[in-house]
Amino acid sequence: MIIDQKERKEMGIMSVRFEEVSSNLLKLRQLSPDQMGAWDKFTSLYQKEEVLSYRHKELTAIALAVNIRCEWCIATHVKNAIQSGATNQEIIEAAWIAVLMGGGPTLMYAQRVLQALDEFQDISDEELVIRSQAQLSILDEYKKLYWHLIDYVRHTCNEVEKLVNNSDARWKLAHNIAENDSKILTRLVTKEIERKGWA
Repeated sequence: MIIDQKERKEMGIMSVRFEEVSSNLLKLRQLSPDQMGAWDKFTSLYQKEEVLSYRHKELTAIALAVNIRCEWCIATHVKNAIQSGATNQEIIEAAWIAVLMGGGPTLMYAQRVLQALDEFQDISDEELVIRSQAQLSILDEYKKLYWHLIDYVRHTCNEVEKLVNNSDARWKLAHNIAENDSKILTRLVTKEIERKGWA
């Protein structure tokens, strides 16, 4: 996908970096098919789930990307980690491991992980409405809550994946948990609202 200057200005820096990687790897495939074929074969071995899950490999790659200060690597591996079901806290913790090993300059590149999380998260219509209506401080608090909810959903799905092998059964169990949890959450929020006297 080729992006023009106007689109580039509208995109966040990590989205731009991700698009640059995608575009340039495509060019390299055309110019150096043998080398890129070998690279693709090597990376397909990395993606296989053996002792470490793909999610854990991507978290490790985030730590390494931050430590070597590669924005393109950070963008790619944060996006892959999100898609593999990693939680925001797991991704941030991976970045902190890099900071532990690399110090202050590495901490500066850990900011890119936060930017990538902001740019690559799915944003619901509800969040877009809140973004347009809420004050900044309220938005920040909402965003923290939203991240916690996303982390909980990913954690739940990761646990379901560990317990159940059949994808249909996984789907049913995950939806059953979501329905029950939403009912419990509704009851708890209603009780707290009543206790505070908001209703």
